[in-house]
Amino acid sequence: MNFELSKAESKQIILENLEDYGIFWDDKKQKIEAYDFRETQKKLAKRTNPIGEMYFGKVAHQVAVPSDIDISSINPYLVTVESKEAHKRLWAYASSFWSIPVTPGYGRRMRYFIFDAQNDKLIGILGLCDPVIGLGVRDKLIGWSKDQKVQRLYNCMTAHILGAIPPYNLILGSKLVALMVMLPKIREDFYQKYKDKNSLITGENKEAFLVYVDTLGAFGKSSIYTRLMNWKFVDYTKGQSHLHITANGSWEIIKNIVPTQIFETYKFGKGPNWKMRVLKAGLKEMGLSENMLSIGWQRAYYSCPLAQNWNEYLLGDTDEICWKDYRKDDLLSYWYQRWVNPRIDILNQRLESGSQD
Repeated sequence: MNFELSKAESKQIILENLEDYGIFWDDKKQKIEAYDFRETQKKLAKRTNPIGEMYFGKVAHQVAVPSDIDISSINPYLVTVESKEAHKRLWAYASSFWSIPVTPGYGRRMRYFIFDAQNDKLIGILGLCDPVIGLGVRDKLIGWSKDQKVQRLYNCMTAHILGAIPPYNLILGSKLVALMVMLPKIREDFYQKYKDKNSLITGENKEAFLVYVDTLGAFGKSSIYTRLMNWKFVDYTKGQSHLHITANGSWEIIKNIVPTQIFETYKFGKGPNWKMRVLKAGLKEMGLSENMLSIGWQRAYYSCPLAQNWNEYLLGDTDEICWKDYRKDDLLSYWYQRWVNPRIDILNQRLESGSQD
């Protein structure tokens, strides 16, 4: 316990931190109120996301300008993000374009750069991480029991960051990045990386088959996944989040309020929900309601199964997987025929003007 601040003082600081982002706690209604959720997200993003200009000088040779791009010749390829400094700088630069807070992701992580073979410039980025353990909209879709989820959640990943950077974002590049999730390389990399590792939750060495990927739209539905092959809108989340609290400096205070034994017990091997549980305990210690986590912005939930029999496998009804056989040429051809070719004149105008309008 941190004795430098009383619980009352800590509570006041947390409320003031929220107000800095245009968020207010109505004690009578026991609910969060905000003037503009989008502005709140942008303010949080400025706090948590890197400042791209800091890195541009060292990554500029990997970033396209419009004259580098022939839309009819775009040809994506994946590069695994490594721990070397050059990759760290490029990832930091690319993620600075997101208007919502970008987190490192939870637990198991796989990150990719998507480059264009015509010029070796960066199209966009993709980050996969462990899925949230308790996500009602997903669990309802799959229809699994608690025991089934314990066994097969290991075979799921969440795309916590996905999209194109300028100027590729002007020409439907984000849809192309989303299609790259289906490449066999992703599930093959997953298998090679995790085939000999035990699950933190069960301690078992499970079959490292990635059969299901999902994601959440930042502000309701996302145009990236709308009518996109194999990506399906399922429903909306309940609107809970911790970023409006943890991204503004309050997390350090709450960690010190929560008794050590609770903090450590929650932390080890409990998966991505650990932070939410610690926050609820900390808010309770200060006399605040866990309703403070109900920020109100509902996020659209999207599924992207990588196997034909994904549902049967996740339910444990089968141990055999029938993969969806997506190849890069097929995905690229689909992107061109469905999205690019019917809009080629508009996309060229966007590229030339540097605007999506």
